Amino acid sequence: MIELQNAIAATGLVGDDVMILVCERAAQITGADAAAVLLTEGAELTIRAAFPRVAPGGRVTRPAMGYKTDDALGVPLLYGESAVGVLEVTAKQARAFTDDDADTLKLLAQVIAIALHRAYTFPRPPQDTLHDPLTGFGNRRAFDERLQAELTRDKRYGHSFSLALLDLAGLEAAVDRQGQVAGDEALREVSRVLKKHTRAIDACFRIGPDDFALVMPGTSLEGAKVVADRCRSHIEDAKLLGGSIRPAFGAVEAQQEAAEDLMERARVAMKASAA
Repeated sequence: MIELQNAIAATGLVGDDVMILVCERAAQITGADAAAVLLTEGAELTIRAAFPRVAPGGRVTRPAMGYKTDDALGVPLLYGESAVGVLEVTAKQARAFTDDDADTLKLLAQVIAIALHRAYTFPRPPQDTLHDPLTGFGNRRAFDERLQAELTRDKRYGHSFSLALLDLAGLEAAVDRQGQVAGDEALREVSRVLKKHTRAIDACFRIGPDDFALVMPGTSLEGAKVVADRCRSHIEDAKLLGGSIRPAFGAVEAQQEAAEDLMERARVAMKASAA
């Protein structure tokens, strides 16, 4: 429980992200096959988070109160004095859960209640439309803007730069096996590697679920390849997600061309690196 609360505090998770993490922990601690958070919507309960993950919006007909059956155990989620949902674990075998499991779920339900309180009580900060919340890097929109700015600078003043694209092959399959929390930590570690081995004037971006980009002003192709090789080596050495991730870099130097053409050359280089 302490580790869970520390993880939530360290990563700044709120709302649905907390519920997903709690579902994973609930299943792990109780030995359940599945776990879910269901919140009340009128007379029904709607799935808001689940482990293993399912599409949101599933409808069920469970009472918003504590209950126990041969293969399911649920405790109420309390917001103030009202029951607003259920934290539930299920198992394939009969009589899988004990009274200790019920006590554990009650503690986990309190973690969700705190997250709900924060989500509904405190105003959210203005949405950041230029940064990836997980890594802190610029997102795809920020990348497109920076890439165009560098291409314009190159055309006007001859200030060339290099672009490197990174693909984390195997990430999606590893997340399906090990969970989103482990995947998120792997992405944060990749971002730490990229930040450590690039200069202050370089810019790092997360441009897709498993894709990153580095924009390196004043860097030749040879220099960009050195950076890419160094980062790839450190990512491989980290054995992220049990060594499931296979990083592939593609580095190119800009040639006063359109952004689409530069990106295509980088993708080709990246595919050649992965071959």
